[in-house]
Amino acid sequence: MTAENNEELRALKCTSCGGDLVRGVRTYYDEEEEDDVEIPIARCIQCGMEYDQHTQEFYSVFADDFTYDIDASVFKLGIKGEIKGVEYEIIGRLRYQDEDEYEKCTWDEWVAISGDGVYHYFVEEDGKVHSYEEYIPDSVDLESHSGHIEFEGKKISKDDAYTGRIVFAEGELPWQPEIGEAALCYDFKKDGVKYSIEQSENEVSITKGERITYGKLIEAFNIEEYREVYNQTVVQRKVYGRKRKIYMTAMLISLVLSVYGCFSSQNIPGVMNEKRVLSQNIPMSDKTGTYYRSQVLYGPFEITEGESLYNVSVGVNESVQKLSRSWQSFRLMLISEKRLAAEGQDRMYNPAFLADLFKKIDAMPEPVESYVISGDFWDEVGRDSDGYWHESDLRFSKNFV
Repeated sequence: MTAENNEELRALKCTSCGGDLVRGVRTYYDEEEEDDVEIPIARCIQCGMEYDQHTQEFYSVFADDFTYDIDASVFKLGIKGEIKGVEYEIIGRLRYQDEDEYEKCTWDEWVAISGDGVYHYFVEEDGKVHSYEEYIPDSVDLESHSGHIEFEGKKISKDDAYTGRIVFAEGELPWQPEIGEAALCYDFKKDGVKYSIEQSENEVSITKGERITYGKLIEAFNIEEYREVYNQTVVQRKVYGRKRKIYMTAMLISLVLSVYGCFSSQNIPGVMNEKRVLSQNIPMSDKTGTYYRSQVLYGPFEITEGESLYNVSVGVNESVQKLSRSWQSFRLMLISEKRLAAEGQDRMYNPAFLADLFKKIDAMPEPVESYVISGDFWDEVGRDSDGYWHESDLRFSKNFV
């Protein structure tokens, strides 16, 4: 699929009047939050019709938010490689976005074809790659039961399904996709093997796969431009592994330095002068329910004395909104400006890119790139044997070296 085809895919119009679609927000009052919440929508400038993330029109308008890092992959169209004695060529690519997420939550499905004309798929998501091949099960039943599907005797709850929407397509693909096209997906394991079922409007595809390392991919497809970077990463991981053994000693030394630094700490001017809101009241969900997330970038500012004791203080500004019978969590990440500049370059202040980068750094098992501070604010009321009580914690302060 050429770039010209992709532009045609994005050029969707309002289905009601044919007018142009633009970005917009819908505001509703959330009773749990006791506040107005904004969610992104696509809106027709002529008739005012709105399209949310369950529509193809939404993904046409917001396509750039899900594809800004489209080139950040070891795969490229046309490369050839050999895995387990079979030669493959990468001929196409699909990028999907999780329909239940407003922020970027994508994965790439690279389509390959073998010398025998058999399709193969490499799924790249969250820094991991799985290699999938088409699979014909002994038995599968997707429709007979309202609460689950059956796959070779295994029951899989339909609540485990999620919907992926196509936000980008390129190359030669088994079918002609459309931006916003939906697929109902099931990912599960059976007897230690990973399977994936994708059910679209016209067909059902079943594949089975296994994890494959970037090292094997680089060797298999002879990707020279990433070989040195990957080898450096392996070395760094070994170094961090050795550093684990001395973390406890370093912590004790830090306590000593804290005592020393107490006598030389000073205010850092300009910390709050520059602020960029990356996301505001974005609805999120997990097993405990629905919550809302905001992200703000402050700075940059300079810390000149590395061995001094510094203090972070955070508080609820009740002149803006009182915290009543609820709780808020916060997570502060102190990140090197050089790290952002190296990754971001001309995207240093792109909200979608920064939010995605912070998520990756925050998920690292060791704090090798940032200093992280977490805490909670809360306000509670109740009655016990002593009568009515009201407790709250609206301030947080922590020292660090």
